[in-house]
Amino acid sequence: MNGKIIIILLGLSIFSSELFPQNVKVEDYQVPVSRAKLLRMNGFWNWNQVGDSVINNAAAAGVIYRQFYSSLPFAWFLDADLNGGKNFAKYQHSVKISTSARKYVWDERDLFAFAGLDLSHQDYYKQIASNLTLGAGYGRYIDATALAKAVRIEEHLLREKIITDNLPKETMIKIANIIDRQSEYINIYGETYENFWLFDIENEIRASGKLIGNHVGAIGILRMRQVLFNINEKVNNRYFGYDVNIGSKFVLSTFDKSRVGSPNLSISGRYSYPLGWRFQLNGSFETFTPMDSMFFQKITTNLNLDFIYELSNRINFVANYRFVSKKEYLQPKFTIDHIFQTSFLYYLENELYFGLTTSIQKLGDQKTRLGLALTFQYNLF
Repeated sequence: MNGKIIIILLGLSIFSSELFPQNVKVEDYQVPVSRAKLLRMNGFWNWNQVGDSVINNAAAAGVIYRQFYSSLPFAWFLDADLNGGKNFAKYQHSVKISTSARKYVWDERDLFAFAGLDLSHQDYYKQIASNLTLGAGYGRYIDATALAKAVRIEEHLLREKIITDNLPKETMIKIANIIDRQSEYINIYGETYENFWLFDIENEIRASGKLIGNHVGAIGILRMRQVLFNINEKVNNRYFGYDVNIGSKFVLSTFDKSRVGSPNLSISGRYSYPLGWRFQLNGSFETFTPMDSMFFQKITTNLNLDFIYELSNRINFVANYRFVSKKEYLQPKFTIDHIFQTSFLYYLENELYFGLTTSIQKLGDQKTRLGLALTFQYNLF
C-alpha cells in the first residue's frame, strides 16, 4: 500500500511539473557561499498501542536548531535538538548538540579535513556524553531554497498571465541571487529595503523580455510577497549535494561515567537532492566499530531517509524511515530496529503548522508498535 501511495504522489509531481516546465534545474544554482539556518519549536501528543494495551500516552515539546555555512575554502555545521515531556507519570528530557567544521584542501575541489564534536544528555544522568571525531571526506552541500522561491514566483506569474513564458535560466539564477541577498538589502536600506528588493527582482523579469506590459502590477507584487514572506504558503528548504567521511571517533565521556574504551573507526555520509521542485529527498548513514580486538565484532549502523512532497502550497507530506543495527561483542546476532513515520503538515499562518503523524516501530524482537501523534510546529526563522 505504501508503495502505491508513493507511485501516486510521483505521478502527481510529474503532472504538476508538466504544467509549468522550468528552464532551470536545482543543480544550476552554484554559489561561492551557501548558508542556511532554522529554529523550530514543536509540541505534540503521542499514543502507542501493542495489541489491546496502551503502552504510551505522552505529551512533549521540543526545540530544533540547524545552521550551516559553506564556502569554497571552509564550511561548518551546527545542529541542536532539545526535547522534554511526560509519559503517563514519568518526566523525561534529552539534549543533543552536534557541531563540525571542515577545511577544503583546494578551493576548486571537494576534498576536506574535518573535526566534529557531539554532546548529549538524557533524563537522570548527571554526566554529559561526548564524542570527538577527526578525519577526512569528500563532498559539498548547496542551499538552493532561494532558487525554489524564484520558481514558485514564476509559477504564480504564469498563472496570473503576467509573463508570456518561463523565464530564461540566467534570469532565474539572477532572481535567486537577489532573493538570497535579503540580509544585504536590510543592512543597506533598513526599513525601506523591501521596495528596493522587489524592484530589483522586477527589473530582472523585465530584462528577460517575457513581461507583459512594463510592470508586474499589484497582483504580481502580491504574489511575490506571498512567496518571499510565507504569506498563505510556504516554500520548503531545498538542498542538494553529498559528503562521505571517514575518521576516528574518540569517546570523551559517557552518561554513567563508565570506561570510554578504544577509538572507533567511523564511516558516514549524507545526501540531499530535490526531485523536481515538489520533492525533497534526504539521506544519512553512519557506521562505527572499535579499533581494537573488537574490530567489526562490535558494530553499530544508523540509516535515516526523509521523503518530502509538497502536495500544495500549504500542505506537505513527509515520510521518514530509520534503521538501526547493533551487534555487541561475542553476540551472534544483530539487533535491528525499524521505525517508519508518515506525516501531513498543514501550514496555518505566520510559520505555524498543524501535523498528523502515524508511525510503525519494530524494535528488535519486541512486538510491533503503532503510533499516532498530533503536533503543532512553529518556525521562528
